[in-house]
Amino acid sequence: MFRRTDFWLIEDDLRAFAARVASVLPAAWWMCSRPGPYGLQQVHAHRELGEALHCGGGEQAFLPLPAGAEPPAGALVGSGVQVERGLGVSAMVTLRPTVRRAADLFGPAHLQAGHVSVRWNPAQDRLDVLQEQTDQVWAALDELTVPALGDGRIGRTTRERVAAEQLLLSLGVQERFSLPEEAGSALDEGP
Repeated sequence: MFRRTDFWLIEDDLRAFAARVASVLPAAWWMCSRPGPYGLQQVHAHRELGEALHCGGGEQAFLPLPAGAEPPAGALVGSGVQVERGLGVSAMVTLRPTVRRAADLFGPAHLQAGHVSVRWNPAQDRLDVLQEQTDQVWAALDELTVPALGDGRIGRTTRERVAAEQLLLSLGVQERFSLPEEAGSALDEGP
């Protein structure tokens, strides 16, 4: 099973997303890891997404599923992380944050989409739990965002900043887009 959604979430929106995930999956914890060859980077289990992103150099963080699963052997476990001994990781949600890119030779400043994705083998045990918890992560994202470009989603604070600063959006390629006027209108009513 594979699922991925691109998003534009700056700091406040990302914190709101992390808080929502923590409320629906109280046993969840985030793992940091700097990009690089497997096994060469020390990983840590963090209670908060922001801590994991900061520790991992801001590049990526991982949410092991099922929530509360034991970290990999050798991982350092931070304060507040509670795990269920013997519960193995069956899937890993990857989160790569939105990045603000400066103007360059190819165009003006823009926000490059981040994404959340998950992959697991359908032969895994606990498929019902993995599906339910994955759905809860995506529901948290959907609750705090609205459609933006393609299948991508944008948060309230991000949308406001994009409009105020007239920032463009990108999906990680050279092509940059303006946020459509109708994108985000549902956020005007709140969550």
